Amino acid sequence: MISKQNIIPVITSMKGLEAFLRTSLKVFILQDVHINHLKDMIKMAHEAKKEVIVHIELIQGLANDEFGAQFLIQQLHVDGLISSKPKIIEMTQKNRCLGILRVFIMDSKSIKRSLQLIEAIKPDVVEFLPALIYEVFPTFINDIKAEVWAGGLVQTPYQIQSIFASGIKRITLSNLELAIKYAEFN
Repeated sequence: MISKQNIIPVITSMKGLEAFLRTSLKVFILQDVHINHLKDMIKMAHEAKKEVIVHIELIQGLANDEFGAQFLIQQLHVDGLISSKPKIIEMTQKNRCLGILRVFIMDSKSIKRSLQLIEAIKPDVVEFLPALIYEVFPTFINDIKAEVWAGGLVQTPYQIQSIFASGIKRITLSNLELAIKYAEFN
C-alpha cells in the first residue's frame, strides 16, 4: 500500500515533477508524458523517497496492455498503476503492485456495471470520475471492499470537503497548489 496521503496530485511534465519534489507530499500520479522521459522521472522520484503511480493509458509511446504494465512494474518499479482495463489490474496485482481501477460514471447503468466489474476483479483501489458526482457516492460506495478514490474536475476547497464528506478516501487532482494546501497524512 502507498503512503497515507488523502490528496494525490497528477503530474504531467518534468517541470511539474520538479515542483512536486520540493513539497512534503509523498505520492503522485504520473501521466501525459512520453515514454522517453518516464525512466528518469521515476528514478528522480524514487531517489527523493516519493511514490509513483503511473496511469498506463496516458503514457505516450507505451503499449496500454499487460506487456506495458509488466515493463512499468518490473523494469521501472512503479508503486502503482491506474487503468480502466481489468486485465491490466489483474496483472498488476499478480506482480504485487497497487492496482487502481479507473471507472467513469455517467448514469445509473454505469454505476451498476461498475459495481459488477469491481466485485469480479477486486482491485486494490477504485477511482471514480468525475469526482463532482459526490452527491451520489454515498448511495453505492459503502458496498465496495476496495479503497475508493475520486478525481476529475476538482477545483475548489468546497469541492474537496464535499467529496471527502461523501465517504471518498482520497482525491486525485491536477492542481499541485491545491494538493499542497489541503493534503493530510493520516
